[in-house]
Amino acid sequence: MHYWESLFYPTSIAIVGASGKVGSVGHSLVQNLSASFTGKIFLVNPKTTAIDGRSCFSRIEDIQDAIDLAVVAVPAAIVPSVVEAVGKKGIKAMIIISAGFKESGPEGAIKEKELSEMITHYGITVIGPNCLGVINPEIGMNASFAPDMPSFGGAAFVSQSGALCTAVIDYAKHLNLGFSKFVSIGNKACIDEVDLFEYFAQDPKTRIVLAYIEDVTRVPGFLKNARKLTTGTNAKPILLLKSGKSDEGKRASVSHTGALGGIDVYYDALFRQSGVLRVDTIPELFTAASSFLYNPLPKGKNVAVITNAGGPGILVTDAAIKAGLSVPKLTSSTCSLLVKTVSSITSCNNPIDLLGDATNERYEKALAAVCADDAINSLLVLLTPQGGTPITEIANSIVEVKKTTDKPIVVSFMGQHRVVPGVDILKAGNVAVCDYPEDAATALGLLVAFTHGSKQVDTELPTIERARGKKLPNGMVLEQESMTLLQTYGFPVVKSGFAGSAKDAKTVIDLLRVPCSMKIISPDITHKSDIGGVMLDVTSTSVMSLYEEMMHRVRTNVPQAKLEGVLLVEMVKEKGIELIIGATRDLLFGVMIMVGFGGVTVEVFNDTAFGISPLSKEEATELINKLHVKKLFDNFRGGPSYDRQAVVDVIGKVQQLMNDHPEIMELDINPCILLPGNKGVKIVDVRVRVV
Repeated sequence: MHYWESLFYPTSIAIVGASGKVGSVGHSLVQNLSASFTGKIFLVNPKTTAIDGRSCFSRIEDIQDAIDLAVVAVPAAIVPSVVEAVGKKGIKAMIIISAGFKESGPEGAIKEKELSEMITHYGITVIGPNCLGVINPEIGMNASFAPDMPSFGGAAFVSQSGALCTAVIDYAKHLNLGFSKFVSIGNKACIDEVDLFEYFAQDPKTRIVLAYIEDVTRVPGFLKNARKLTTGTNAKPILLLKSGKSDEGKRASVSHTGALGGIDVYYDALFRQSGVLRVDTIPELFTAASSFLYNPLPKGKNVAVITNAGGPGILVTDAAIKAGLSVPKLTSSTCSLLVKTVSSITSCNNPIDLLGDATNERYEKALAAVCADDAINSLLVLLTPQGGTPITEIANSIVEVKKTTDKPIVVSFMGQHRVVPGVDILKAGNVAVCDYPEDAATALGLLVAFTHGSKQVDTELPTIERARGKKLPNGMVLEQESMTLLQTYGFPVVKSGFAGSAKDAKTVIDLLRVPCSMKIISPDITHKSDIGGVMLDVTSTSVMSLYEEMMHRVRTNVPQAKLEGVLLVEMVKEKGIELIIGATRDLLFGVMIMVGFGGVTVEVFNDTAFGISPLSKEEATELINKLHVKKLFDNFRGGPSYDRQAVVDVIGKVQQLMNDHPEIMELDINPCILLPGNKGVKIVDVRVRVV
């Protein structure tokens, strides 16, 4: 149980480690809370009797009054004794600002583990350690050592970095952005972003959540609680900035699925399935935040661009398309209205170019005409400060038009010094404004993405009744055994047969009665084609000589390998699209499902998408639609169409197989040939690794 009221709405606070030393954390806490918090404040420091005119207690146990929240800024070695005193006194919430725990190394990590156990024992709700603190502007509570109190507003902010918080507060003031709650979570010994997501979903003062995180330690909880925020009738967006996109996080692996995955790819999957909107920079985070806070959600992705300069209009159009928006032609009625009411317009296009001498009247009439067009869902408004441009008048016109419409409006007044008066008017009028037009398009694209994601209803992929069967042996499973395993789960595998000699190979191919490929079978060989272990178009007449030829070649190339024989596999002659469908088991993220463009060049093109199992039918379809190769599925250049559902069915079987067999660490189905029309798929090859 978390005591959120004691943390965010305390009526009494004890500062343990309060100090009179100017510049110290303890002194900053005293000053910040004394400045605007109207509840009771108790100072605790055994070395003095008063600080800044306030009486000081030697120990927290000496305070006779009830205390809701303790804010702790003492050396790490003393923190456990403070936690014990807080627990025995019955204080329900703590903010531990003190550093010197797991961020300091192995010994600090041991201290933090012991601290967590003590916190759990006493049932205290704790933020930190190693954090900046907590701010609730609504009640004037700055229980942090940040120098400024942000204004009150609809954005909740959560950060693992305390140093970033102070810059964020300053940046938010620049954008006229207010906060409902402001939390520096530090080392997350007790409360993390997962807990806070659950709280913010129910917090009526929070309309949007902004977050900076460095890692997620509770992936299932993150998925669950983020979805509580981002879906449903009272959906709230989460805008998240995560550090650590480098390739250093990628793991070595023997499968394509493992090799093409990596920490950041998995985080992308986590955020996408959670409905979280990931941003790349702090400016993007706050530009998007103001766009959400100052606008209703769009009803569609069609945007009109209004500008007084052609070049920026083209730039923002390109950015809008990249952001998932559509910049359609205007309807004939809107065109007629624009030509009639806006003197500079002789032909009607989108972007709408009002020309360099555009007045506020032109802007106002163009905005009004577009707002009246039911085919347009949102507006991107640009201005460049040309000679004679009435910047403040145009800003006022935009503010007035915004009051009359339920369509989102995002504005970019390009430049710095000259446009400041107009930008100030827009901010004061609660209009979302960006420095650059591309940022405006990106922010509006996030609004559209959230609108779509918040309404998605997930459907479970079908499962089949299967006995789990015996545990698979460790190592690389031989291909014929892997194919048999897939057959038991109803995968559409091609005909195949194992042969341990040239004579057996002749018998197998005569039974199969189809042209085959021949593949070497060895527990020591992963990539067969690299060492001459694959031959195509093998027939009954050629199979025996080709068998001996392959054995000789493979023994020469890999003399230490144990050769079991060959697998003869039906060749799929009909042209289709080669895909790879795989899975890998990650210690943090669980089972990761991959779909991508397959074949021998899979790692060259790296056209892949990852998702966290269990995937819904809609999430599996979205994975397929993220691929570049998806363009081939729908009659590309007069070609055939392909059935995505057949691929979704294979994905469902893969995740059920991984669930039934926790010993499987990696699985690759490559190629999985998607046939045209409604002919489904054919699985030609599979690789399974067991640990």
